[in-house]
Amino acid sequence: MKRFLLLAGIFLFFIILVGWGAKVYFFSPGTPTVFTIKPGQSGAAVGRELKKKGIIRSELLFKIILKLTSSATDLKAGAFDLRKNMSDLEVINCIKSGSCTHYEKVTFLEGWRSEEIAEMLSEMGITDAREFLRIVRQENLEGKLFPSTYLFASNSSARKVVDKMLAQYHERIDPLFTQYPTNLTENQVLTLASIVEREAVVHDERPKIAAVYINRFNIGKKLEADPTVQYALGFFLKENRYWKKGLTYADLKTDSPYNTYRYPGLPPGPICNPGYESIKAVLTPEPEFDALYFVAESEGRHVFSRTFDEHRRNIRRIRGK
Repeated sequence: MKRFLLLAGIFLFFIILVGWGAKVYFFSPGTPTVFTIKPGQSGAAVGRELKKKGIIRSELLFKIILKLTSSATDLKAGAFDLRKNMSDLEVINCIKSGSCTHYEKVTFLEGWRSEEIAEMLSEMGITDAREFLRIVRQENLEGKLFPSTYLFASNSSARKVVDKMLAQYHERIDPLFTQYPTNLTENQVLTLASIVEREAVVHDERPKIAAVYINRFNIGKKLEADPTVQYALGFFLKENRYWKKGLTYADLKTDSPYNTYRYPGLPPGPICNPGYESIKAVLTPEPEFDALYFVAESEGRHVFSRTFDEHRRNIRRIRGK
């Protein structure tokens, strides 16, 4: 009797073990997989790829269920977060509903110009760079493409991407204009903030740099800001980058309304997309700070001065000339 009970127990344990294994294999979520459906891809081709990647077990069964429940046109192009060993019906419903759409995480840094943002969007397969730039330029949105981290679906429309970035701008920046009233227009604030963004390295210097440019602007003195020349020069092929390093005297003579060495006042618009802190710095510049010049010192910091003679002495001291 004891032997019978022992054998029965072993058999029962075996049945439970097999059942658990079957459950794990057939019903438990498998390894996450990003699956891409190309535009115009047929249902048969989708099924073939799903089977190849181990997401479904039967290409034929997938085609049958797809035909009975929907059509291949319901399988929209895009990237989807699926798992291995999913049921055919689960895969179809997931793709049709868009509930498993895959989103790319992308971060745009403060101080990027719209072309840099467009290039990253294109490289990650999020949207068409040319259409994105067309909207930005047509609507004068440089400066309002808020630097942040976003989640975008592959092959998104450029309009949708732009609107999402604008929404973030309005959510974060509109309250600043309410909290800190100014005589400057929104475009003037963003233009100054974009210059501050490209100049500042150390966070606590932003209000001081902002004060310098506001002081120069208020007395009608040329801003003479290197980043505006870099913006005017555009893409520098030799360095394979925007924002050319080591500007020359010839560069400073570039004939562009964005060249603040050549033309007084502010450039026509922002030269990049500034972040929250740079915009706030323009709205709240360093109080009672009457400096008109600054020169880069070590570790990204600057030395500020009120007069040109003082400024030249600082340059000679720092650069050893």
